[in-house]
Amino acid sequence: MPDIHAESERLLLAVSRFLSEHPRAVTKEDVREMGMGEEGYRLLLAALLGLDLDRRADYALYRACFGEMVCQLDPAPYEQDAYRRAVGSVRGAEGGFSLGMEEILPMELFVRDDMVRLADGHVIARLGWFDRAYTYPALHEDGRIWMTVTPNEVNTIRPAAENSHGRVLCCGLGLGYYAFHALLNPAVSEVTVAELDGGLIRLFDRLLRPRFPHADRLRIVQADAFDFVRNMPDGRYDTVFVDLWHDAGDGVPLYLRMKALERPGVRFLYWIEDTMKFYL
Repeated sequence: MPDIHAESERLLLAVSRFLSEHPRAVTKEDVREMGMGEEGYRLLLAALLGLDLDRRADYALYRACFGEMVCQLDPAPYEQDAYRRAVGSVRGAEGGFSLGMEEILPMELFVRDDMVRLADGHVIARLGWFDRAYTYPALHEDGRIWMTVTPNEVNTIRPAAENSHGRVLCCGLGLGYYAFHALLNPAVSEVTVAELDGGLIRLFDRLLRPRFPHADRLRIVQADAFDFVRNMPDGRYDTVFVDLWHDAGDGVPLYLRMKALERPGVRFLYWIEDTMKFYL
């Protein structure tokens, strides 16, 4: 019997390394030569991840995981996202921050959603690619990418905004993607954001807030999110959304720290919580 845990770990580590070092290694020419479309992309990726499909165990792993793990996506729904249409043309800078656009190239591999456990027990990353270039809003701090609105953020943040209700507290401003969609949600009456970085708040107020729907119902407080939650009055908020991390790697300790502050009667939602549970 295969060691499902070991196979999952092997595949996740290979994917992580590939995304860090060679996410653009598969090309249109490669896939065209394969002549197998989406399946051709998966086969090429499997080889680049180190699987030898002539080996029975590797072939079985491929058959078990790759169909769910890797798929081609249509960029059009992401391009039509209300936030992207509202702020996609905004450019500017404030202090060490600069706001602009980054690009996912055709065939470039990216994370598309939370990790998931398959019926057979394998834990997989969920990955995607586009067949044409796609641009997305990105915030740089001192020249390096700090925050983005990629398909992964769309798929993992917008559902939280759409499932929020009442008076909402958002821990961490980011580019305001959650706040934007929460304000579009008729079940949400107001949104308060706790953000520690004053420079980010100033950039947001100058460049992004004017593009937001119902901006009169959005309040931003410069504060440490943990202190703010610890001291918030009972009954003040109905939903708390927490997004204070870059990824699951640095998020787990912050996630556990905030979990300890949960209280009855308030619904707490966390960005990429499902993925962090697998890390735990």
